[in-house]
Amino acid sequence: MRKLMLFAACAMLAAVTQAASVGWSLAGASSYANDAYQFFIIGQNGATDVATVTALLDAGTSVDSYAFGSGTIAANGAANVAAASSGKTLDAGTYTGFFIVYDSASPAAGSANYVVVSGASTLTKTATATTSGLTFSAGNASSIINNASNWKSYGTGSSTDPTPEPTSGLLLLVGAGLLGLRRKRA
Repeated sequence: MRKLMLFAACAMLAAVTQAASVGWSLAGASSYANDAYQFFIIGQNGATDVATVTALLDAGTSVDSYAFGSGTIAANGAANVAAASSGKTLDAGTYTGFFIVYDSASPAAGSANYVVVSGASTLTKTATATTSGLTFSAGNASSIINNASNWKSYGTGSSTDPTPEPTSGLLLLVGAGLLGLRRKRA
């Protein structure tokens, strides 16, 4: 029995040391102090890629279940969660994270906007069996967050319906005319 308990303790210790604690950091969002943010890691909680998550937001679907972490932007414009206190872990592997910052403390479809912060090399991290903590950092993202063209509407769809060009309509009209002329001759 003693050997069995010792084996179980070793197995648990090995499992714990194989997972790295995870933290995240974002700066430059001072205009959005007290507003909400979410942090995602591709491949975790169903977040397959940035485009899938943003498509859900555009359609008005909550992405709360896909988020690896979330919170409120601090008064200094930062969103920092230390790896030691996050309670989140990752197994060995390479991971890429991204943030979504909202212009509301309680974002809801149709009444909020969002911006995606991704692409920084510091948002890709590799965990190994000996990694004790990982911090995904977007650095100072003010140039992304403060650019109005990067913001999208949550739940109202950010894409527009395609508008045919005048030449398309003209070609359609000529084709219909030729068809009518052909039928008249036959």
